[in-house]
Amino acid sequence: MENGLVSENADLELIARARVGDADAMAELFRRHYASSLAIARRLLREEDSLDAVQSAYLSAFQKFESYRGESSFKTWLTRIVINECLQHLRSPACRGRMPRLHDLESGETPRVFVDRDLGPEELAVRAEVRGALLDALSALPTRYREVVNLYNVAGLSIHDTAARLGITVAATKTRLHRARSRVRYALRGFMKSSSILRC
Repeated sequence: MENGLVSENADLELIARARVGDADAMAELFRRHYASSLAIARRLLREEDSLDAVQSAYLSAFQKFESYRGESSFKTWLTRIVINECLQHLRSPACRGRMPRLHDLESGETPRVFVDRDLGPEELAVRAEVRGALLDALSALPTRYREVVNLYNVAGLSIHDTAARLGITVAATKTRLHRARSRVRYALRGFMKSSSILRC
């Protein structure tokens, strides 16, 4: 926790300098979070896709930098942008046959993607449909639930770190996770009954 506080204080100093036009401070601010951003993208995408997603996310974050108000840590703000970019990539036609596994969301593990090999067009179409349904269900979550899922399941933070990032209690964090999972289960119950894909 102390290291996290030191890191956030360093971010605040860099943010202050970047806001008055210090380009080196801006570059350092993004550089120091690049490794963790890439690690998050790699949990959701292929290696080559994760590099592109982080690059696009960082360009978006750079363009939106003036909108950062410090309501959450810079790392949390940046992580949200990276995750959103990855989800957009997963929705693209080029990403057919790859999807986060609902099992990982249910078990509390960090989501992974699986890559289909030698599948026919019908199975690819089914998987693409299910992938879209899962992503839609996650995107439709209220912000307070989606943030918990993003930090705990995608970014891989512990339940205590997730609570600290959001400024809520551990009990409240667990409650939000439970409700998020219940909503996703409800949204996907039709697929879960008819398909074995989500039970991979």
